[in-house]
Amino acid sequence: MAVRSQRIIDGGGEVTMAEPARALALATLADLWDRGCPVASPDDREHLVDVGLRRWRSFQRRHPRVRQPSHEARIRDLVRGLVEANEAAPRLVGPLVKDYECVAEAIAAAAAS
Repeated sequence: MAVRSQRIIDGGGEVTMAEPARALALATLADLWDRGCPVASPDDREHLVDVGLRRWRSFQRRHPRVRQPSHEARIRDLVRGLVEANEAAPRLVGPLVKDYECVAEAIAAAAAS
């Protein structure tokens, strides 16, 4: 039985994705938070996962000329998307980019599962 992605509008008008990849990514980010990753905050976790999964899945559409992207290229793209979606001044992220890379790897692993 295949599990399909579902988009659900909750009472507040927010669109969320109910699926196993999302649940796995949320659990992994909770673990990252417990291990000290400041980016995986409980306050931003759902937003990070929703943005990350959407960005990961739209890579081919946004980069049609890249026939076989490397994993590293997709992670860099995902990090960029997460930073742009969550930081007021993306160019000033500095050392936090390493934490965004950890979050991006976790989201990519969940999307691939």
